[in-house]
Amino acid sequence: MHLFYQPHENLFELDEEEAKHSSKVLRLGSGDIIYVTNGKGLLQKCILNVQARKVGYEVVESSLIPRRNFEVVIAVAPTRKAERNEWMVEKLTEIGVERIDFLVSEHTNPETLNRVVNQVRLNRIAASAMKQSQQYYMPVITVNNKFDTFIKDASEDSRLIAYVPEQNKVEHVFSRVRKNSSTLLLIGPEGDFSNREVELALEQGFSTVSLGPTRLRTETAAIAGCHAINLAQGLS
Repeated sequence: MHLFYQPHENLFELDEEEAKHSSKVLRLGSGDIIYVTNGKGLLQKCILNVQARKVGYEVVESSLIPRRNFEVVIAVAPTRKAERNEWMVEKLTEIGVERIDFLVSEHTNPETLNRVVNQVRLNRIAASAMKQSQQYYMPVITVNNKFDTFIKDASEDSRLIAYVPEQNKVEHVFSRVRKNSSTLLLIGPEGDFSNREVELALEQGFSTVSLGPTRLRTETAAIAGCHAINLAQGLS
């Protein structure tokens, strides 16, 4: 199935990048069948109509794909390298995530934040990953979330923070997931969350969880946590 992304459901035309992909890579032409999603659950079966560089389509079937009965939210302090943040967004989207929130914590360098977190580019990467993994909902990506404000406003059913105190054992995130509910997992920056931030999170109802016996990079931790939550939700 050839899946394309068009956020404007009444436009009936692929954007320049999507049009080029359809003709140059997939070698599709007028009369071929494609599928188009708006990233909000709408799935349209369409017939292509190619006119020079303009690639339009006619909708022949339309349906709304229901959301899954649980939500995964990953709130993560960005790494210092843009490519690692981009790779992380791509993989989180492929695994399945409803929202990705980039946090500004005490150990986040504010001077590099705008350089390593480009929301326009991250949305484009998420759209590509959504299509690649045959999904119909785009994750919402937010940036510049101040840690203190963010955790005070959190309302998910399960609120977890990946943090293991020295010489202390905590449960793996897998065992703290509640079925058919929303789960928020906080992932710290290089150098981890500060003691004050951890204490504040606990005061706001967050629970500490482990991601396994080894120390993980920020982007690896986010992906491992996302996968564990999805796996826990998928098992009966």
